[in-house]
Amino acid sequence: MTKKLKKKLNRIAFGITATTLGAVTLGVICVKFFVMEKSNQYVASNVVDITAEAEENIEIITGKVDKANSNIMYATENSAEDGAIICDSIVQGARDNELPDGNYTFRVTGEINGEEIVKDYPVELINFYEDVTYSLDEGQTSKTISLGDTTEEYKTLIVKYHKNLNIDEGVTVTATNTSNLTYKKGMYLCVMGELTNNGKVSMTARGTYNQAGEEVYLWKNKGENKTQEFEYIPATGGAGGAGIKTTKNQYKYGNAGTNGSNRATGGGGSGLSSASDGSPTCYSGSGSQGTSYSGGSGGGGADGNFYSGSITAASGGANRRKRWRGCII
Repeated sequence: MTKKLKKKLNRIAFGITATTLGAVTLGVICVKFFVMEKSNQYVASNVVDITAEAEENIEIITGKVDKANSNIMYATENSAEDGAIICDSIVQGARDNELPDGNYTFRVTGEINGEEIVKDYPVELINFYEDVTYSLDEGQTSKTISLGDTTEEYKTLIVKYHKNLNIDEGVTVTATNTSNLTYKKGMYLCVMGELTNNGKVSMTARGTYNQAGEEVYLWKNKGENKTQEFEYIPATGGAGGAGIKTTKNQYKYGNAGTNGSNRATGGGGSGLSSASDGSPTCYSGSGSQGTSYSGGSGGGGADGNFYSGSITAASGGANRRKRWRGCII
């Protein structure tokens, strides 16, 4: 039995590759047929055989079906069997592939010190197909544009502007937080036209929450005169500052963390330490090492006002939300 699709929708996705427009017959075994509406939701039906007739207002998109979870995966000539987008780097993958809004895996084969490393980067992609201007509303002196979804999934945010992007004075563009925590593993604005930035593009206070570092392959250099093949963010950044010890009547500020270099983030500083005129011993917490997704967090401060004994404040942890301060009176 052959079914024909005549419903006029803006986009159709099939479970196998369609090479030409026109009548396309899908497999003779049980496959999934998906219709992607403007809401970006998918409607699936089990069929034995389907023929779709292309009409002028229907765009046929090649695609692959993940049989394990019935999710549609957008296919390009660079797609792996599991649907990952194979690319030279995160920048090249976003720039050169025409992908609709959605979640993807960018697969990059990088190299560090002669060792080949394959990395998968979960990506959230947002497209703007016309000129975009972020400006203040009447009466505003500042405004924040937060981009990306509000899920707690760890993924890199890529926003692709197919034409021009204008950011007016007083406007800050940043990634979305969820419950005051950042789950975006960085933000990349890919502007295919002209960028005019009189405001700010900022990831201040947007370190990825509780996420271990990894090498992030941003760009692959080509040509004979390249000094290194990949421009990448190292998995580890600068070291954290060492904790401080104080005894009777001492008050000391913490140590700064080590600055990052070659795109690495900096380490977190240690907390201050203060001891009263009794006989306490106080240890502030050390700062943590930076990672590719966050600068190091600071160590907790220690403040002791007691006759004898000691207290130790907590050290910073990688990409953690809080640092604790020890205080005994």
